[in-house]
Amino acid sequence: MRVRADVELLIIGAGLAGLALAERLALSSHRRMRVELIEQAPAPAIGRRSWSWYEQGRPRAAFDASWSRWAMSARGMSAGRPFSDGRYGLMRGERIAASALAAIEASPSISLHCGVDVVSMRAVAGGVEVETSGGSLRARQVIDTRPAGADLLARAPWVRTGVRAEVRTGSAVFETDTALLVHALRKEGAAICFETVLPLAPDHAVVEAVRIAGHHDAARPDFEGALAQLVSGAKADIGLRMRSASPMGLGDHWSIPVGRVRHAASRGAGLALVGAPGRDARRALQWADPAFRALVEGRSPPALQAQSLAARFAGRALLARMAGNPARLMSLAGRVPGDGIVRMAGGGGTFIDAMRLFRALI
Repeated sequence: MRVRADVELLIIGAGLAGLALAERLALSSHRRMRVELIEQAPAPAIGRRSWSWYEQGRPRAAFDASWSRWAMSARGMSAGRPFSDGRYGLMRGERIAASALAAIEASPSISLHCGVDVVSMRAVAGGVEVETSGGSLRARQVIDTRPAGADLLARAPWVRTGVRAEVRTGSAVFETDTALLVHALRKEGAAICFETVLPLAPDHAVVEAVRIAGHHDAARPDFEGALAQLVSGAKADIGLRMRSASPMGLGDHWSIPVGRVRHAASRGAGLALVGAPGRDARRALQWADPAFRALVEGRSPPALQAQSLAARFAGRALLARMAGNPARLMSLAGRVPGDGIVRMAGGGGTFIDAMRLFRALI
């Protein structure tokens, strides 16, 4: 199928950011824009994914599940308490995808084409000329929502790899009110490993095995081995495994390849130990509203909100301490008040959290 030749807006990538923005444009009562949304995969894949993150204050996200307590453990030590000013929640992609795809299908001004590769882009008078596997088109603006590629993973100081799946057991093994954000934090060689367990029922949980190491480390998380320890060898039915690879420690700013191209994807600056894909999902959903308002008002859309410099430095310090002694996280969890350690572990720490963490590290 060939893409349309001339459009006002081209959105590259039908992931969370691309679909969220396209849905808002499809449902808008403002002037209709001619929008082309292209996706490299045969179909949008977010319907099979889920994300989790901490949300402070009054919740803005419509979580599918949430927890009132958090816990962490390392080397026989543990820490945990109820959330004081927020909650940790899980959001499933299937609901978001169904809503967005229905709105796009019903819109006469927005087209979605899957299985289309971007070959090249170049600035031309009044816009951008894009060569794709489905043909050439000219767009007044381009928003590129594609995630970080292999080149960013190779340049990042650390890479966080994860294997995530829903697990059902034949017996009650999970505490349903507690998000076990970091389980059995440990070192394996130069890597830092742990698991995250988000219980949906006593016998049903979302489990992620995580490994954080330098980009040269080719090993992957041992999901089966970690799960066997979690359920004490009990039989477990494992759902579809979803893999992720997140660069950590890079700057948030993208270079602009052509004049009217805007990037709306993370470069991995967040240093999120827990739920790195969730941090990016939260940023994408928060970005979609101001990006929509900017477009209908004739302005250039903003970039994703960057992490503060203080929080980035604190995240680096936290990661360095954990690399030297994983159990240090437990003592820090007890010394950082409120939900600060959860925000910092999730890459969303505030300036105050960063200052408190620096004080606790001294």
